[in-house]
Amino acid sequence: MKGLLGLLVLIPTVAMSCGCATMKSPAADTEVNRYGVAVYAPSTRDWRLRWQAATLQQAQQRALQECAVADCQVVLEFGPGQCGTLALGRGGIGVGQGDTPAVAEAAALSDCRRSSPGCRVAPAECNR
Repeated sequence: MKGLLGLLVLIPTVAMSCGCATMKSPAADTEVNRYGVAVYAPSTRDWRLRWQAATLQQAQQRALQECAVADCQVVLEFGPGQCGTLALGRGGIGVGQGDTPAVAEAAALSDCRRSSPGCRVAPAECNR
């Protein structure tokens, strides 16, 4: 009985001294505020994929600047904790997003194959 009583006294002390349940970790803040985009220019078939930007607008701006073609446009936006990519085919593109790179890549291939043969997928990137 003495051992059980000592354990009961210890448990509240540990629970009260922890205090970490209410604190935010730095990793949680960085994961919450991450966004990504895929951009594509039909005229040149150029594309860019940007991820882990602090805002959606920053992700869009960086990707469009790097694409640097007049008809470059955002074709996919993906948010915190998500992965995204695109697939290029002979006659079009497909986009995909998901909780894992594999899910995003499978979705992009499936989307591309609906409109185009010969689709190849770019490796997915994640906001983690």
